[in-house]
Amino acid sequence: MSQRDSKDIKSDYRMFTTKKKVIFYFFLVALIIFFIFNWLFYKVYSSNIEQVVFTESKNGVSKTMEYVDMILDSMEYTADIAQNNIQIQNKLEFGDRNEGSDYFVDRDIINILQSIVTNSVNRAASVDLFLDKNRKLYTSDYGVYSNLPPDIVDYYISLKENENRFTLTDGYRKSLNFILDRNYEQITMIRPLYELSTGKKSGLLAVNFDKYYIKNIIKGKADYNNIILDRNNSTIISAFAENIVYTEEQIDEIKSLVVGERGEKLCWIGGEKYILVYDSSKYSGWKFVTFVPAISSMQHMSKLRDSIFILFLIMNVVTAMALIFLLSRKVYSKLNRLIASMKEVEKGNLNVSIVHSDTDEFGFMYSSFNDMVEKIRNLFEELYTQKLLQKEAQLKLLQAKINPHFIYNIFDNMNWLIQLERYDELEILVDSVSTYFKRSLNAGKDFISVADTLEQLESYVQIQKIRFKNRFECIFDFDEEIIDMIIPNFILQPLLENAICHGVEPKTEKCLIQVKGIKIKERVFFTIEDDGAGISADTLKKISDFLANDKTDEDNYFALANINKRIKLYYGEEYGLTIRSTEGVGTKVTVIIPFEFN
Repeated sequence: MSQRDSKDIKSDYRMFTTKKKVIFYFFLVALIIFFIFNWLFYKVYSSNIEQVVFTESKNGVSKTMEYVDMILDSMEYTADIAQNNIQIQNKLEFGDRNEGSDYFVDRDIINILQSIVTNSVNRAASVDLFLDKNRKLYTSDYGVYSNLPPDIVDYYISLKENENRFTLTDGYRKSLNFILDRNYEQITMIRPLYELSTGKKSGLLAVNFDKYYIKNIIKGKADYNNIILDRNNSTIISAFAENIVYTEEQIDEIKSLVVGERGEKLCWIGGEKYILVYDSSKYSGWKFVTFVPAISSMQHMSKLRDSIFILFLIMNVVTAMALIFLLSRKVYSKLNRLIASMKEVEKGNLNVSIVHSDTDEFGFMYSSFNDMVEKIRNLFEELYTQKLLQKEAQLKLLQAKINPHFIYNIFDNMNWLIQLERYDELEILVDSVSTYFKRSLNAGKDFISVADTLEQLESYVQIQKIRFKNRFECIFDFDEEIIDMIIPNFILQPLLENAICHGVEPKTEKCLIQVKGIKIKERVFFTIEDDGAGISADTLKKISDFLANDKTDEDNYFALANINKRIKLYYGEEYGLTIRSTEGVGTKVTVIIPFEFN
């Protein structure tokens, strides 16, 4: 496998891993949102369930109360029938008349009572009639009782004297201990009987109704528990859910919570949370109480909630996967576009540009990519230009090095020194020429140390001093800090050459050239200053404009332009060279570069 194939495989692996991560994070966010949503749904739904249970319980209490009131109303209607019966009225007014006729009258009254029971709307269990005049008790199921015990008579008289329209009780049967076979689980409506002619209370009517029928009515739904309390908060009837037993203490605890005519509340009974609802009947004064465990009351609705939860889960998962697929497809289509462009750059195509109108993060990446490619392209162009300038400089320098006139002068000077037998100076000249060409060639390298540059300049000055017969002096002054610093080759020698050729040569008197290298903060300043002929103002302006416009195609100023351009390419636009000159006074050229050793 080639290195390129291995690289592609690794790239594909990284992309696959990144894609999986993106999908994972998308899914994780969707999952978190899903659970937050469903938690809120659960809280809201649970609260709604409680309200629904409260509403159902109130409706159940209301309907139960309505049914029971109908039964009680039918019992009162049964009593009204007895109240208005003529034979019963006669008995109320006149009592017993004679033994023979009374027997038949009593039998007729028993038949009337039995007929009332048979025809009662809600099937009264029995009807009892007590008369003051004869102190007899007439029953629809066990006939006539005379010679009642005094305590029974007193009991009926006390009931008759009750000021209420009627009295409801479940203790009536217990007082009739002489009637052995009658059911004890009964509710009795007791009301006085009035003589229609006088309005006087002369008897008592008791309509008995088995609790069984009412218990079936209040039994209601599973898990619902119902209690009917009388005006004194005593239990009349109770119906609890199957397999549920409540202790007397728990029942008393429930009763203590029933305050006022009606109410609804969440309460704790025996360590368990209950929903409690109660209401009072205006007809009977009874309180109808319903209480149901909060957990069990919500179970059937919890099934609906769970079904909705599962439905939402499926919908959310499907939606999340669809969104993840669409988002990842959209994201990776944009990424692939960027990757394809990057591969083009990798192949060497620097004319790639991503045309887009995106304003999101991808738009930023596309724009950054375009800027990066443009910068790379510009760097390549600058590097190419730099190489061309360098080659051109080397050619120019080579031409200068092998300039016939320059070489002729060297040999002419050598010949002149030989003829004058000035062998010491000849030796110096030969040595200087050798050193100059050695440092100038610099083994073909583009950069040279300041120390070698200084040696190159000193050799060049020595050659030119012999040529110009010591018409100038040259002083070198370099800071020790910069001696080992590396700088581009041929940025000082051409400037020194200009100082000699254009500053010293036109003057007849002896000149002074000062070459300095000074470090100031993080910059190095190289100056070549002479007191030679100087430059006219027009020519200086022309040179300054030429350098400012970055031109390099003018032979007259080629050396200056080339040095300035190379410095800017190497170090940046804030560096380069400056020229100050006054005609007839001298010229100062300054080269500014950063202080660095690489």
